[in-house]
Amino acid sequence: MKLKKTISLLLCFVLLLPFAVMANAEGVRHETPYEDSEFFDYGEYELHYRVLPAEGEEKGQIMMLHGFAESTYCWTNLAAILTENGYTCVLVDNPDFGYSSRETKDTAKLPREEIIHALMAELSDEPWYLAGHSMGGYVALAVAQTYPESVKNLLLYGTSGNDGNAATGIMGNDVFASAMGPMMELAGKCKPLVRLLLRLAIQDNEYVNNYDVDAIVEPFRIKGTGAGAIYNFSMLTPTDYEFVSSFSPILFMNGDKDKVISDRARVNLREALPENSVDYIIEGGGHMFIENMAEQTARVTLDFLSR
Repeated sequence: MKLKKTISLLLCFVLLLPFAVMANAEGVRHETPYEDSEFFDYGEYELHYRVLPAEGEEKGQIMMLHGFAESTYCWTNLAAILTENGYTCVLVDNPDFGYSSRETKDTAKLPREEIIHALMAELSDEPWYLAGHSMGGYVALAVAQTYPESVKNLLLYGTSGNDGNAATGIMGNDVFASAMGPMMELAGKCKPLVRLLLRLAIQDNEYVNNYDVDAIVEPFRIKGTGAGAIYNFSMLTPTDYEFVSSFSPILFMNGDKDKVISDRARVNLREALPENSVDYIIEGGGHMFIENMAEQTARVTLDFLSR
């Protein structure tokens, strides 16, 4: 029991804290990870994204923001079903993750919401459905409260509101980043450890046994991943619950076996959900249910979008 608790704590630590060495805020266009990879330049930043066009008549457009230590890969299964049902999906690597820019203390304050909104405006004049998983949910909420006219509805998966805490301030400390960065980067490149953490996050051994771990490991080989991730997490925008309660209906989905975001952490966001929102719990779903339970997630999402 003690070992299980220790492993669970390690999972939370690795998924919710940051990763690697200080480096300049450089783009990573030296490689194109996917056939549909595209890059959006914005000041010092370079955002990696992928466009999956809707099949048949388009019903809407969804911009999808991943969680901590993840990338566009986590949306693959869910996006495939949504595109089959008429929704164009744009999968985005948040700054400091996947194949987007890494930054440091020498970079201007991370204009995360500004960058993502600029990409949204570049790709379409119409409002977006904005999806976020885990930390990506914090970012989606922040984009909506900063640019409400550009967001039609929020689709939030395995997340909560961002209330801020002491850990956020600690991670913005240069000494912490210098000490923890290299350790986190090594962890992110250790395939056995990554697979162990996936088992705890997904709660589906069969699915994890067939998981392409390289999809997680490869971005950790990019210079500056760890320190950039630490900086990114320390700069997350707190959630404005008053805004949330006055916004359009929200889809709020969570797994009942989530070991990363506790139900207790979701209380403030759940209580602020606007009228006609959907608060759905997936039985047997772990933190990353959007991957191994994509069909059920898509069914609930499509029902919400069709209302």
